[in-house]
Amino acid sequence: MYTTSKSVQIIVSLLKQHGINQVVISPGGTNVPIVQGIQDDPFFTCYSVVDERSAMYFAIGLYFETGKPVATSCTSAQATRNYLPGLTEAFYKHVPILAITASKHPKYWGQEYMQAPVQTSLSVDSVKQTFSLPYVDSKIDELHCVRMVNEAILEITHRVPGPVQLNVPILDSVIEVFDVPELPSVRSIKRYMVWDEWNDADLTGKKIMIVAGEHRPYSDNQIAAIDGFVESYNTFVYVNHLSNYHGKYAVSANLAMSCLSQNDFEKSYKPDILITIGGQIGDYYIFGKLQSGNHTDFEHWRVAEDGNIVDTYDKLTKVFECPFELFFTRLTGNRQVEHAYYESWEKLQGSMAIPEELPFSNPYLAQQLHASIPKNSCLNLAIKNSLRTWCYFPLDSSIICNSNVAAFGIDGCMSVFLGQSVATDKLCFLVIGDLAFFYDMNSLGIRHRKKNIRILVVNNDGGAEFKLNSHPYVADTFIAAAGHNGTVKGWAESTGFKYISAVNKEEFLQHKGEFVFESEQSIVFEVFTTPESEAAALKTIHEKSSRSIKDVLKNKVRSVIGDEGVKVLKDIFLGK
Repeated sequence: MYTTSKSVQIIVSLLKQHGINQVVISPGGTNVPIVQGIQDDPFFTCYSVVDERSAMYFAIGLYFETGKPVATSCTSAQATRNYLPGLTEAFYKHVPILAITASKHPKYWGQEYMQAPVQTSLSVDSVKQTFSLPYVDSKIDELHCVRMVNEAILEITHRVPGPVQLNVPILDSVIEVFDVPELPSVRSIKRYMVWDEWNDADLTGKKIMIVAGEHRPYSDNQIAAIDGFVESYNTFVYVNHLSNYHGKYAVSANLAMSCLSQNDFEKSYKPDILITIGGQIGDYYIFGKLQSGNHTDFEHWRVAEDGNIVDTYDKLTKVFECPFELFFTRLTGNRQVEHAYYESWEKLQGSMAIPEELPFSNPYLAQQLHASIPKNSCLNLAIKNSLRTWCYFPLDSSIICNSNVAAFGIDGCMSVFLGQSVATDKLCFLVIGDLAFFYDMNSLGIRHRKKNIRILVVNNDGGAEFKLNSHPYVADTFIAAAGHNGTVKGWAESTGFKYISAVNKEEFLQHKGEFVFESEQSIVFEVFTTPESEAAALKTIHEKSSRSIKDVLKNKVRSVIGDEGVKVLKDIFLGK
């Protein structure tokens, strides 16, 4: 029987899945749930060593003879400290040992509770890394625990082998219940290096979505590698402007993803395998659809040179530690395949219908400007409103796009943009809200700037993002920071910029041409909108596009069952 403790169940299950069957156990009370789960499982070979100092050295000896990773288990209090001499030896010997240290619940750390010192402060040359698990009390905790245990086990043999600490909080081993007959099914994550064997057997016949995150413009070799792979499988590349990828099978489906219901996504557009490359994509809608706990039947493969266990969507199963061009080239085959999955996404995105008449807002500005941004320009989009809004509208493939989505904070958007502008003679455009502008306004005074700067300030009197439909409870005063009584005019002019402004569509269209053309002076264009018009514009776009999606889905059903089948379904649902 196994303990009811979820974290311990996850550890024991993943030790088995990763093939770690040698465990050196030291006696104690806090680690009883761990030991109980291991000692009666015939998969494990257990060794009892009372002194934790000897136990760690004993584990090193086991590895020398078997060449296989070893796990150890000790109780709380000084037990972890007694591991230190042996861990230090293992660290410098590069011995892969998973030191599973049991500890009291974090609530008790440093509170003069019995046997509850902080156990995660090991010296830097004793373990490669320390992982301290959460106490599992919710589904979120469980997902966190699954990722961390996988990561800890993988780290002991990653690149240069060595010891890793896995600290496990136990609420109270005295009240643990041991009545679980079988271990749960726990998702195992595997890491593949260039020298490992891996092939395309798991890709054949599958619907594959490649999500290309933030990336600098691709080299010819990188583009050829992605295109070759996509030609070989039923796949497509999900992009937004930050991806800077414009291959044959790229689909910029941000608007479609925002309008799809979770149910429709699951039924018609969900992948079998998700492959991620690049950095963050900055798209809340795709995160919501893929991360949702409503579905578990797809795999996430991460391809990245860092090899880190980044489980963004709680579905990670494989990490390929290599350049993505090597991954795609290695798995490209000489085969002719249908691209039905790409075609369904292309058709969905093509059906999106943005109304011609929008309220005076950021979406209206993007609608009027996206086709006028000169080719070979640079475009920076401040998070979050501007990034989302401008990704609804297509740009010429020669335009390079950037945004501060790595840490995803308000600060530094303008400074990054100005740093880019001084390193090129291209026209450089920035779309930024009033709060983000004021946050970074000192950067306008940087003396290296040139005449190629075009800054569009969308002044909607505070954080309009907080007052959209998703945040109806927000008050202006502090959360949205409205009423700061600011205009950028004085600061822009005092730092040498030409300042223009607009408070309605007529004034905006009057200055639009001046803003996008080259001139002898850099320009700040401040446009005054309202939170109400911003919300109304988004609502208008989503309502019309959602109706378009319903038409696409109806046509999909009709193509499968025919007009007569549709009539039968209508009769059933209408009770005829």
